[in-house]
Amino acid sequence: MDRADVVIVGGGIIGMSIAYHLLKRAPRTRVVVLEKEESPGLGATSKATGGIRHQFSTAVNVKLTLLSLPEYENFEQEFGVDIGLVKNGYLFVTAQESVLGGLKEAAALQRSLGVPAEVLAPADLARLLPAMRHDDLVGGTVCWQDGTADPHSALQGYWRRVRDLGGEVRTGWEVTGFRREGAAITTVETTAGPVAAGVVVNAAGPYAGVVGRMAGVEVPVEPYRRSVFVARPLPALDRTMPLVVDMDTGWYIHRQHGSGHLLLGGTDKVTHPGFSTEVDWADLQRVLEAGLRRFPVLAEAEIQRAYAGLREITPDFHCILGPAPEVPNFYLACGFSGHGFMHAPAAGRLTAELILDGAARSLDVTPLGLERFHGGEVHAEAATF
Repeated sequence: MDRADVVIVGGGIIGMSIAYHLLKRAPRTRVVVLEKEESPGLGATSKATGGIRHQFSTAVNVKLTLLSLPEYENFEQEFGVDIGLVKNGYLFVTAQESVLGGLKEAAALQRSLGVPAEVLAPADLARLLPAMRHDDLVGGTVCWQDGTADPHSALQGYWRRVRDLGGEVRTGWEVTGFRREGAAITTVETTAGPVAAGVVVNAAGPYAGVVGRMAGVEVPVEPYRRSVFVARPLPALDRTMPLVVDMDTGWYIHRQHGSGHLLLGGTDKVTHPGFSTEVDWADLQRVLEAGLRRFPVLAEAEIQRAYAGLREITPDFHCILGPAPEVPNFYLACGFSGHGFMHAPAAGRLTAELILDGAARSLDVTPLGLERFHGGEVHAEAATF
């Protein structure tokens, strides 16, 4: 029977980062990535908008970004691929004093961890973005170390490097089940045949809950659709514009570096999980209404196209990293709750440490363990949209 030291279920940005970090640390490790699609990155990664931010409300999420960003900053040097990293910042704005209080608390936490987050008054917002309506705003926060990059390019860089290091990426191999001896998984069953495995990593993104159940592990990850609408560039929203989030509605606008196209979204009303990636055209009206309230210039916007992808959401909007307590050779790297691309380098490094060293050395991942949902301590991430 075909055998691998480590089988990674999922060939998106998380799975590829794990494969890379394993092979970089332990070149003789036989790593096999199983991807159900015909090419890596056709799933959730292909629909990611590429945001990278430090502005979170919990220390562990801030630290995951701090651990990830250096890899993206040096990506072209290591992988030979330009991922288009641009640090134009993230700007969070609100018209509610209670929300501003939470943003201020989060900014204080971020600064305590070395992140240069700033609290802005309405006058600051007016100077920063003249095209934005600000008369109703009470303030906001910004971090100029935040920015965007291209998830597809990053995935291609990881994929090529994994192959160069001797890893295998098998496309069209959909996992259908697992064989176990005692508590441990011994074999991964797929549509293309079985693979014996020493360690299995669940990096299946929105399908992590499904894969977990195959292994007899309840993984609280649910898929939620997000629609994104793409508008032609507008001269009033130039290349210096940060990614803006209206924290009162969840609406955001992201100007793509290079093309200048505008990505609009964040007002989804999806209340039930599901695997559909059909665009919710009913959301277009909500997106435009929220957008026009904040940026009147969007009255001139021409929607060019739209797409929808799946986010892998956990109950507390934190990822799950670490071994499953009941299946010791089944590792979880999933549930990134919309932050998978930005935290992929950290996820890869930490999962490699867990597998190779028996513990994560670069960051305490105890708060991210599956056990937190079964009597442990849970702290929900508030900075979500």
